[in-house]
Amino acid sequence: MHTITLIRMRLDPATKTYVARRIGEGKSSRYARRCLKRNICRQIFKILERRNHRDVEELPQAA
Repeated sequence: MHTITLIRMRLDPATKTYVARRIGEGKSSRYARRCLKRNICRQIFKILERRNHRDVEELPQAA
């Protein structure tokens, strides 16, 4: 998770804006990274949840 966060902070324009906004609000860089990690975790969880839900729907019903 840490590596994903650092790469996104360096390369992704939307993430750069998010971190700059947090720091502009008076938060520390460390706090901004923590918030970003939580956000990334939520995004990954939603992807996994959708994928898992779709797999369950594709399975035939047991008799």
